[in-house]
This record gives sequence, structure tokens and C-alpha cells, in this order.
Amino acid sequence: MLNKNKQRIVFLIGSMRRGGAERVISILANTYANKGWEVDILTLLDNANDYKLNTNIRVKSIANESISRARQLPNWIKSIRKYVIENKPDRIVSFIASINIITLISCIGLNQKIIISERNDPKADGRSIIVRVLTSLLYPLADRIVFQTKWAQSCFSEKIKKKSHIIPNPINVNVGSSKKKAKKIVAVGRLLEQKNHELLIQAFKKVHTEFPEYSLYIYGEGKLRDRLTKLIKEQGLSKSVFLPGNVVNIHEKISDAEIFVLSSDYEGLSNALLEAMMMGLPCISTDCAGSNEVIQNKDNGLLVPIKSEKELIKAMKILIVEDHIRERISHGAKETAKRFSKDVVVKQWLDIITG
Repeated sequence: MLNKNKQRIVFLIGSMRRGGAERVISILANTYANKGWEVDILTLLDNANDYKLNTNIRVKSIANESISRARQLPNWIKSIRKYVIENKPDRIVSFIASINIITLISCIGLNQKIIISERNDPKADGRSIIVRVLTSLLYPLADRIVFQTKWAQSCFSEKIKKKSHIIPNPINVNVGSSKKKAKKIVAVGRLLEQKNHELLIQAFKKVHTEFPEYSLYIYGEGKLRDRLTKLIKEQGLSKSVFLPGNVVNIHEKISDAEIFVLSSDYEGLSNALLEAMMMGLPCISTDCAGSNEVIQNKDNGLLVPIKSEKELIKAMKILIVEDHIRERISHGAKETAKRFSKDVVVKQWLDIITG
């Protein structure tokens, strides 16, 4: 039942499975619920939820998984519009380009306050020409647009930029880097092409030849598990490279690692990288959007060219051998990560959403 005495906010996302955008929504949704708002989350792809949410938050799926996404489009638009008319939310917050487009189309003529957020690299995430055109045409209809990085913001017109704000991901880590280290290199991310774990495994093969006491753990799940498992076996690394999948206590699992690696071809802004930096883990990242706005090379981390196996091998060897470099970038990483703390970033979001 609609409570006219309480303010209502609705978040729109594909799913509440584990991911950067989903994590941000879980934090914001809980924040508003704790403030006494009515909070809904509409999911377009499925009814899964991997996050602990306030019991007053309603997660409502408008998905029909029995048909293709293209055929679901009319139902999504109809369902979102119906929800908005019936519930009259005070704020609508949408994440990810395709869902932003659907949300904006659904709300045409309803005079709603809509905040949308881009969550990836618009030039590299494979979006179609249709999505590119529609974002250009429809984003000006939003009240505010949130980007994670200066790079993502720069990919859009001046009209869109004028309505935009840059807010990084909020990071909340209660586990620090362990003083007792294992001979371990770690990565965290979905097992997808974007993350280029194949590059990391191939580079680690060369490192392992010189430093056989080291192991590699890649945490995450995804459609490339079988391909990566096959590659690990082909490289003779079955006893030194592991794919543990998704784990709840990820920070505890990686706290004793000597090195964290992000091998992505592109990113919006990697939560996993920011969390590792906040923990004080020495980090290596490819020079992708987001990472190159956070990492100052050799000061708070190491940057390597995208897709460069040679430079990734070199960087891992440096951090294995050079204790003083590991210590310096570990300290620098923790200092840098302070500006991404949950309290700091959530305040920025609240100012944008309810300001």
C-alpha cells in the first residue's frame, strides 16, 4: 500500500547479483531505508539478490526469463510506467546505460525526478550504435547524470556534462592487509572477457617458472570458467592457479596476498581494485579508464599497458623482488583510498539524489 506520509525512492538495475553497480545500489538502498524512506528495487533480468538488505526494502522483479530480452522490452516499459504511476516515487535512480534508456523512455511525460548512472567505459564496453544514439538523445531528460570517472564524463556532449557529477564507488573494508604474507598473487572479478584473466594466467606462467613457490588465486564466477580451467591445465598450472569462485569473506581470503592484479581490458571504476588499495595490498592494474585516474604509477600502485603480457610479467616480478617498492605503494594505496570511503561517497550520492 502506498504510504503518502513517507518519501519513496526506487532503484532500477538488471539484477542484484554480485557486481559493482549492484553493490552501490545495496548501500544506497539500505541508507535510505534506515532514514525511514520507502525503498524499492526493480530488477529487469531476474529476481536474484546476493546482498543483505534492510527487511523493509522491496525487491521486485519485472523479468520474464522465458523470453528473450528484446521481446521483454515492451513489458519492461509498461511495467516501469505502471509502477511509477501507481507508486509516485519521489526519486528514481537507474544504473547502467541500457536500463537508463528504458527508464527514461518509460517515464516520458510523468514529470519524475530521475537520476541515472553510467557504470562502465562508454567507448570500450561494446555498446551498440543504437545505445550510443539513444543515450545522446535521452540522457538530457534526466535531472542528473552520475559518472564514475572523468573519462566516462568526457565521452558525452556538453549538454549532458552540464547535468553530470563524478562520484566514485563507495568502499567499505574492515580487513587490512595481513602482516604475515603468503607467496600468493590474487585477482577478483567476474570470469568474463572484459577482465582478461587469460592474460593474467599466461603472464603468471612465466613468473611461476622463475618463482615456483608463488600461486595465483582468481576469485569470481562467470561464463569463462571452463575456458580458464582448460587454459590452466594446458599451461601445467593446476597445482598453482586456482579459481575459488565467489566467496563471502573475500577480504579475509586475499588479506595475506603479496600482490593484487587487475588485468582488465576496460573498466568503469573497479571496486575490487579500490578495496584492495584500501586494504593496503600492493596493486598492479592495466592502464584502463578508472584505474589510471586512481593510480599514480610507482607511487600508490603499478600501471601496465592493456593486453601487455610482457609488462605485466615485469610488474609482478618487481613486486616479488623489491620489498621497498611493495611497502611504498602499499602505504600510498591506503592513503589514496581514503577518498573512496563509504561515508565520504555516500554523502556525495545523497547530495545528488535528494539535494
